[in-house]
Amino acid sequence: MEYFLWTFIFLFGAALGSFVTVIANRYNTGLPFFRGRSFCFSCGNQLKNKDLIPIFSFLFLRGKCRVCQSKIPKETIFTELLAGVLTVLAVLKGGHSLGLQFDIAAMSLVVLIFLTILLISVYDLKHFIIPDSFLVSFFILSLFYLLVLNLSIPQALLSGIVLALPFLLLFLVSKGRWLGFGDVKYIAVLGVFLGLAMGLSAVILAFWIGAAFSIFFLLLKKIGHHLNLPNFKNNLTMKSEIPFGPFLSIGIIISFYLNADLFHLQTLLDIF
Repeated sequence: MEYFLWTFIFLFGAALGSFVTVIANRYNTGLPFFRGRSFCFSCGNQLKNKDLIPIFSFLFLRGKCRVCQSKIPKETIFTELLAGVLTVLAVLKGGHSLGLQFDIAAMSLVVLIFLTILLISVYDLKHFIIPDSFLVSFFILSLFYLLVLNLSIPQALLSGIVLALPFLLLFLVSKGRWLGFGDVKYIAVLGVFLGLAMGLSAVILAFWIGAAFSIFFLLLKKIGHHLNLPNFKNNLTMKSEIPFGPFLSIGIIISFYLNADLFHLQTLLDIF
C-alpha cells in the first residue's frame, strides 16, 4: 500500500512538472497558462489526451510528435521526472513515513517552492535569464512557509540581504560579466527561504557543482576532440556562458533537504 502511495505522489509531481514545462514554454509569448489545449510547436497540431500523460506519452511516442514526427524537446521528460522526484523529496521532508504527523501546509508549500525552483532552472537554461515574476513567486511562497513554521520573517529578510550583498558587489565590479543580476536576486530570495547558514551552504554548493560540471565537460570535449567525435567540436569552451541559476537550484535542494550548514555558521549565530 505504501509503495502505491509513493508512486502516486511521484506521478502527481510529474503531472505538475508537465505544467512547469507549459509555463516555461509559454511565458512571455502571450499564450495563456491555464486555458487552451497543448499543441505541437512545430506543426500546431492540438495534442490529444493520450499525448498528455506525463513521462509515458513521451516514451510511447518515442520523443516525437504523433502527426509531424518532429522531436519533442528532451527537457519535457526530464522536467517531469525531476518534478516527480522533487515532490517525493518534499513529502519525505515532512516526515519519515506516510502518516498524520505530516504538516500538510508546510509540505504543500515545499512542493510549490521546489516546482518554482525547477521552473526558474528550466527557463534560465533556455533563455539565460531569470524572470522577476518567478523570483517574486519564490519569495512569496517562502514567506508563507516561514509563517507556517512560525519563523522570524525580519530575520529571514536580513539573511537574504546579507547573503546577496557580496554577490551584488561582484556583479557591480565585473559589470555583470562574472555574475548576472538575476542570480544576485535569486541568491537574496534563497537566503530568505533557507536562512543565512543554509543559504550560504547552498551558494557554495552551487559554485562547487558548477565548477565540477564545467571541468567535466571541458575534459569530455577534449577527449571527444582527440577521438574525432562530432558532438564535441563546438561545445563548451572556457569562454562559454553558462547559466548559474540551475546550479543555485541544486544547491538549494541539497542544502534544504540535508539541512546543510557547511561552515557550522548557525552555531556561531546562536552564540551571538
